[in-house]
Amino acid sequence: FFFIIYHFSSLCASLSNPMVNRTSSPNSVFSVEQIYNSSRLQKLYKTSSLDPDPNATYDRTAFAELIGNFEQQCDAKKLSSPYAYTTYSRKEALHLARAIKKHLKSDQPSSLPSSTSASHLPHLPSLATIFSEANLKKLEKHTASPERIGASAESTIPKPSDHREIPKIQPHPPAAQPVKCGSTLTLGKATLAQNIHRTVLYPKYMFKNCLPAICEAVSIMYRDLRDHEWKPSKIFASNVPLKLSSVASFAGKKAPGYSCQLTFTKKFDDRARFETIFYELCEESGMADPFSMGCVRWNDDITLLNEYSPAFTDVPGDHYIPNSRSYYAEGSKFKHVHIAIEMFESDETTIMQAHLPGRAWDGTSCFNFTKELVHRYYSDDAEAERSPVFRANEMIKMRDDSREKFDSMWNILSWAWKVPFNVYSNQSGLCWQKASAEAGIDGYKEIPKELCHVNFSDTQSKKLAAALKIHKTSSSKGVVAPTAALIFAGVHAFKIELGEFPYTVPMQASLQTRSFEPAFQERRFVGDWLVGVLHKVRTWGRSLGLKTYTVDDAQQFYEDLVEGLATTDKSVQDAFYSRVLGKLKGGAAAFEKTPCYPGNSRLNDSLFFNNYGYRTIHEDSGCVGFNWSGAGKVGINCILINGRICCSIASTQLPLTKVEEIRDTFKEILLAMMNGEDGDAAVKRITVERH
Repeated sequence: FFFIIYHFSSLCASLSNPMVNRTSSPNSVFSVEQIYNSSRLQKLYKTSSLDPDPNATYDRTAFAELIGNFEQQCDAKKLSSPYAYTTYSRKEALHLARAIKKHLKSDQPSSLPSSTSASHLPHLPSLATIFSEANLKKLEKHTASPERIGASAESTIPKPSDHREIPKIQPHPPAAQPVKCGSTLTLGKATLAQNIHRTVLYPKYMFKNCLPAICEAVSIMYRDLRDHEWKPSKIFASNVPLKLSSVASFAGKKAPGYSCQLTFTKKFDDRARFETIFYELCEESGMADPFSMGCVRWNDDITLLNEYSPAFTDVPGDHYIPNSRSYYAEGSKFKHVHIAIEMFESDETTIMQAHLPGRAWDGTSCFNFTKELVHRYYSDDAEAERSPVFRANEMIKMRDDSREKFDSMWNILSWAWKVPFNVYSNQSGLCWQKASAEAGIDGYKEIPKELCHVNFSDTQSKKLAAALKIHKTSSSKGVVAPTAALIFAGVHAFKIELGEFPYTVPMQASLQTRSFEPAFQERRFVGDWLVGVLHKVRTWGRSLGLKTYTVDDAQQFYEDLVEGLATTDKSVQDAFYSRVLGKLKGGAAAFEKTPCYPGNSRLNDSLFFNNYGYRTIHEDSGCVGFNWSGAGKVGINCILINGRICCSIASTQLPLTKVEEIRDTFKEILLAMMNGEDGDAAVKRITVERH
């Protein structure tokens, strides 16, 4: 009964919610992705037999056929669709799309000859004219406010040549099926037919997947408890991350699994020293053959697209490296190694992309590897002997009181009886996603991860911290914690842009300094202590509009989380059991992604959240940024690195433009709080402005 009511309410919400869809008419705008893209289209131009003509002009029909022809060639050459990936920020995309709309708008179908030139249609400008710097600057003065579209007021639109060579396009190619040329800046609203279609498909997927997943979860739980004397703490102890990071594959995967990007304002001039330290760390981590399992690559032949600037906060995934979607996508190049470091340098900026064994180590440990690499580079050689980074098993052990609570049969049974429902709930969300994707509804199809960032300056970060200390709150502590503010902004960015609250916030937390002793607050160790503590957000009251999510709600969750980790309360026990009694036993959130995960997280319907908190990398390095991406429908990962708040927003379901919209709203809420506005009032104002 409840499942019928829940999905009926979801159906009604998707039919009625105006925030899910803010698109214009399907024929109003050509998407920017259909014109400019990354290396795949560049490659297509080089290998195609088309004769490029930079002075060609196009009406709507001719342009649609042109793109359709390219799409067919991509399929034939087994390349991704030309407009599958964009390399422009949201602001640039919006401006370019408006330029196309202005210059290529036509209400009547055109019957143009196969060859079109400027002399035939003098009123149609060439593509070079449309995308000229002068036209873009002129257009910028008449577009929406920069705050709404996620750019700073003082930013300007880079010329296309700042990103890549402008492709040369041949006019009106041979007949081909035109593609749908609509705006991709927001998600399309599901039609009634699509809603009915997915409602019919949903029971089929549940019948096929739900019961097997429940049976698998229960059998794994029983088997592991039986084999380890019914003590979950022994299951946890049997997971040895340093051994797992050196095996040929882990969970059937060979790629490193955790990718991140570090930004520096200095070069690593002594490359021999850098590489020596890198391979020493690989050996210390337990890798049998560091030189075959590790890799350092210096990309001297690649010129950075942009230099680091503290004034530029909205950093797209491809901001620095040409012909690259993101550091996460680049990780697939290193399936033959366990740890890889790619370096890109200019006179002012150094970009380090690190790919680490995230299927064996937790995320903090992956960060600690890069931190240790930089730290030793700038320290004396004796630092290697003093470093405790790979000696966690010798130096810390689980607290007796925590072990007793984890191994309590009553606590185990109190959690275990809910496992079938938890798996059913996760499968319900997964099957709803699959049914929606098959019905053709935007925002549900599993896609390569899209990501973007907002990296605040040190001045902005300090300003936010100061504003939160005087922010109104009913908390007993009298202040709003930065983590609470970030969660609050993330939850409402999800709600405003996707039309509903996230089901939960699976909050990533480490047991290292709470459930183990002695406590090393610096947390330099490499290992695996991660659990996902669940914060339920989508309640009946909030779904029906009777309640909302407030700053105090986020602050209360944060305080409960800190206290719960210190006392090993029920929420932490449940998170611990969901990890050690699941199919995968650890890694950088890898265990939370399995279809039979026994915790009620509904990851593909939730806001995955991680905040590393205050961290440092050697001050001599000039580190000004650290970014890595999360999992699920929407993932937000945050860190305060060397005094700068760096946030990554990612999704494996939503297109990049929607991810950027979530980033923009997330940032707008934080900026409002930074400027002294009450967080709850800011969300109300922003919601009204969206309507």
